[in-house]
Amino acid sequence: MSSADRIRGSLYARILAFIAVVVCLGTAAVIAAAAHYARLAAGEAYDRLLVGGAVQVAENVFMQGGVLALDPPVAAFASLSAYDLVYYKVVDPRGVVVAGYPDLALDPATAQQARRGVVVEDGSFQGEAVRVAVLGRKMDESGGWATVVLAQTTRARDALARSLTRQAVLIVLAMGVLTMVAGAVAVRWALAPLIRIEKALAGRAPDDLKPLDVATPTEIRTLVSSINLFMGRLAGRIGLMQRFIADAAHQIRTPLAALDAQVELLGHENSAERREQQMERVRQRTAELGRLTNQLLNHAMVIHRGEIGALAPVDLVELARIVLAASVPLSFDRDVRIAFEAPDEPVVVEGDAVSLREALSNIIHNALVHGAETRLSVRVGGGTDGAWIEVNDDGPGIPEADRARALEPFHSGSGAGTGLGLAIAAEVMKAHRGRIDFRHDADGFSVLLRFEA
Repeated sequence: MSSADRIRGSLYARILAFIAVVVCLGTAAVIAAAAHYARLAAGEAYDRLLVGGAVQVAENVFMQGGVLALDPPVAAFASLSAYDLVYYKVVDPRGVVVAGYPDLALDPATAQQARRGVVVEDGSFQGEAVRVAVLGRKMDESGGWATVVLAQTTRARDALARSLTRQAVLIVLAMGVLTMVAGAVAVRWALAPLIRIEKALAGRAPDDLKPLDVATPTEIRTLVSSINLFMGRLAGRIGLMQRFIADAAHQIRTPLAALDAQVELLGHENSAERREQQMERVRQRTAELGRLTNQLLNHAMVIHRGEIGALAPVDLVELARIVLAASVPLSFDRDVRIAFEAPDEPVVVEGDAVSLREALSNIIHNALVHGAETRLSVRVGGGTDGAWIEVNDDGPGIPEADRARALEPFHSGSGAGTGLGLAIAAEVMKAHRGRIDFRHDADGFSVLLRFEA
């Protein structure tokens, strides 16, 4: 695994990498700012010395016998020369250099500006960078202006700027290292509750789905609550499947035992007439077992789709029409009138078409096989209070005392069914936030699938 993959796969590494990037960028910015301000600070300090020296030179310029003269300020030159090379010149009102270096350049515009105050600017002299201070002084006796030019090389101020920058860099790097160490410790400490959760989950037995009881900070409590909610749902689903498997095993065992007994009797039967009777019973047992197996598989499918089935708009009118048409052959062995009533416009609900089709198919099957004597009708409707599908027949119906139990798995009121039809329908309606109602009146017995608005 590459280092990039390790960083992407580790929350600790990702946070630390982010902190490192921020610290590095911040350090670079602070170092650049420190270098800039170090140059400014060094330049300002040396400029003050340079200006002070220029002022002292100007104060020592005087007129003697109509000629401009200079009494060099030794102390000022000594202070400036202690750090760098110093050059100067003094120009009288006629433009004649009376002292210093004649080749030290002086811009006339700068000389004019210097009469209003000291002008400090960069320059070059004898191949070296210099900092130049220019100051004009009005000579009262002649009425003209004398100009003082004082230049100093920049080696010392550059060295001071580098020294200040180096010290700032060392401080910033030390702070950056401390920040990284503190960040690593803080991130490790902040992630400690996640490690405790990991250990608590890793140390559990596969069947231990009790809620986590781990001390966590406020920010992680939502995660723990979500894990506990998921484990609660998983425990409920596992419990439901375990009960379903146990019930299914019990329900299948009985018809299998009966089928085995019928086959055993068939093997010892010599009479052709009785042998044919035994064969018919085997066929009936096989059909019952097939019906039970299909119902068990449908029940499992409904439970599964109730959790993960994606909801989509379903037209109840079209769905009921298709299911009723597929169920009509169940009435061919007797005279049962089939009716279908629905509005012209669609009645749409959000649901899982496969589960709803299975629920309605089971209710219609129950009505045709165990209820309807001469007629069966399917009605679809909807209103402000929701949509509904009603399956009505003229059979005896389900006694009111048994209706609650009729919705439980493997409870068959007729004794000939699997007891799963209404249970499947109840599971589907529960997943769709609806319900199953029963009604018995002069119009016959009705099973209603009601959907909330």
